[in-house]
Amino acid sequence: MKDQVLIVDDEPIIRNGLKNFIDWERLGLAVEADCANGLAALDILRSRPVDILITDIKMPVMDGLELTREALKVNPDMKIVLISSYNEFEYVREGMKHGAVDYLLKPTLEAEELIAVLLRCKEMLAGRRKQADEKNRLAEHTSLLERKRIEQDIIRLLVSSGGGRFFVDIFGKQGGSCVCAYVAADGLNEQRERYGNLHAGIVYEDLQALFYEQFRKGGAPILPGEGLLLIYPCDEEAGLSIARFKARAEAELGISLSIGYCVLEETERIETGLRRCRSAAARRFFEGNGRIFVSEETKELYGEENEGYTEMNWHAMLDQIRAEKDNEAVIDRFVTRWMRKRPAPEQVKREAYELLSAFAYANGDSKTLADFRDNVWRCDTIRQLEEQVRVLAREMEHPNHLRLNDKGHGGQLITKAIEYIKQHYREDVTLQDVADSVHVSKSYFSNLFKKQAGQNFIDYLIDLRLHEAKRLLVQDECKIYEVAEKSGFNDVKYFSKLFKKMTRMTPVEYREKHQQ
Repeated sequence: MKDQVLIVDDEPIIRNGLKNFIDWERLGLAVEADCANGLAALDILRSRPVDILITDIKMPVMDGLELTREALKVNPDMKIVLISSYNEFEYVREGMKHGAVDYLLKPTLEAEELIAVLLRCKEMLAGRRKQADEKNRLAEHTSLLERKRIEQDIIRLLVSSGGGRFFVDIFGKQGGSCVCAYVAADGLNEQRERYGNLHAGIVYEDLQALFYEQFRKGGAPILPGEGLLLIYPCDEEAGLSIARFKARAEAELGISLSIGYCVLEETERIETGLRRCRSAAARRFFEGNGRIFVSEETKELYGEENEGYTEMNWHAMLDQIRAEKDNEAVIDRFVTRWMRKRPAPEQVKREAYELLSAFAYANGDSKTLADFRDNVWRCDTIRQLEEQVRVLAREMEHPNHLRLNDKGHGGQLITKAIEYIKQHYREDVTLQDVADSVHVSKSYFSNLFKKQAGQNFIDYLIDLRLHEAKRLLVQDECKIYEVAEKSGFNDVKYFSKLFKKMTRMTPVEYREKHQQ
């Protein structure tokens, strides 16, 4: 970045001469503007960034000494060089006292002399910027340590069974209120199928980093297996700050967020804030993804359990299935019941799981039930759950069709699938693609692969890609983005984050260590 220079002199020939006197570009400088008096120069200084001011001492309207005083009020780090046609010692002493770097005589001025002074100004500016950068880095590091302390305190509080803590215990006396917000990335459970279990951690770490940038105070602990909890002192309308955070995160990270939040006095308990904002966020299950939900103290819709809701037992479900003889109609009845009574999402999922158990038993295929538990529990909304239950129920109606495809040789089917994966892992291959290649349904293949290979499909695919990336890093001189592309990762930034999570080293660090 070039330092900007302003030239001020009431003689046009002097201004033009200075502009053409030296090669500004070669010095890493640029003449921002030139003007004929101090008042005009001051207007420029207040509207544009200027690093070095070259000014005559004697000028009409406002002279160089007054301009020096006013200019340093605008930017105390500005470097000022005084010039004059006369050797005016008193003016020079006054100018130097106010902060001028040097004084040059116009009649005897040589290019080398001016260049030497300008280079000294540049060196002083660079040193000042280095100090400012170091100070900012120290402040950021100190702030980050304080945030991590707050997050550790909150996590410790939430997992302990001891007495509660208050917001004032975390932030000290603020004289105001605090915001608690529960942030859930929509569709994250489904994305695990495509990107692996580490994907959720990367997403929430990115959200945490955005929180640090937007909010000056507060913490954002990641709740394992859940989401992100934002806790910060409220210094503006809470809804605006939450909406701004959501909009920025969705734009920069390309995701959808559901957020529940509440505002509490600093004398209230943190557990109360977590319970209320988590309860508000749980409304997405019935009301849909991508929304902001404000906690209503007098109308909490969900707790961990809805004590007024009675879950139907397995035998009653089986009786309904046998009496109805139409799985779709049975599912319709349950979905209507859930939408009308709105129990806690956990209760709905448990009941859906029991319903699938009854379907499996009615079809004589109950041994497959455990395979579908994850399919139920990763649903974010009731519409996703309804679709999942219908798909699994249809598969249970035709269990023989699934067994016929592998002819009782699951190992051979998975061996064939692995051959397909090894041929296509550099491409954007999905679980559905591989299932289609061996002619079975996606859910059946997913469960069979885990049984036969000992790990999930996506974990196997990531391991394969990372193994290739390590080979390329050590053996080839490819750039990092080329390594990512050649090993099947389309996003180099995501590849670098995932690689570091898996190996505790960046791709560059891994290459340096193993090439040695």
